[in-house]
Amino acid sequence: MGLGYLQLAATRRPGVEFPRPSLPERERMKELRCIVFTDREVVSAITERRRKLNDAFPDGDVTSLEYTINRGVSARLSVTLNGAANDVTIPEQELQAALVGYCMSRNVPLPVVADKALYVIKGRATLMITMNFKKPARLVVLGVE
Repeated sequence: MGLGYLQLAATRRPGVEFPRPSLPERERMKELRCIVFTDREVVSAITERRRKLNDAFPDGDVTSLEYTINRGVSARLSVTLNGAANDVTIPEQELQAALVGYCMSRNVPLPVVADKALYVIKGRATLMITMNFKKPARLVVLGVE
């Protein structure tokens, strides 16, 4: 019975190199990472991105944040100033870019070559990052708690 690659690697001697087997795509390690954001973090991410890009954002206090799930995730912020409410809708691409920028500005390591998708899990914005998948992972909702 021959020695496997792991057994050979465990018995390495200095100066001796063993060939590494090339794994087919389906056998490579896959990585799935989820970053779940609080409402405060989402609001901060959106306002920081808007400020950085000099995009307009109404003055006042953000009084509510709601997510709409319809072929993607969008956010609706309600901003109140002197009793007058103003709603701002943030489309999925902007929301995802804001959350990625938020992570980068706080030195949260994110892989550049990875699929990133935005979901709402238990009412919280969640950035799902996948590496080495043929296609992005999809969320299957089994039930609501």
